Amino acid sequence: MFLLGAPVKGGLYGSEPSLSDLDNGNLKFTTDFRSVYASVLQDYLKAPASDLLGGHFEMLPLLKA
Repeated sequence: MFLLGAPVKGGLYGSEPSLSDLDNGNLKFTTDFRSVYASVLQDYLKAPASDLLGGHFEMLPLLKA
């Protein structure tokens, strides 16, 4: 998943995927996409992420303060 724009802190979040430890030929994910959604909803859009996503997910430091 890629995020672009001025408020985004660049970098890799989660662990780098291993090319030698695959899941049926596919890379294993290390960051739940719902954490990315929750972080953008709450930090950028100021929306209640847990209400919109139906649960609590790890907040990632994706955006500049």
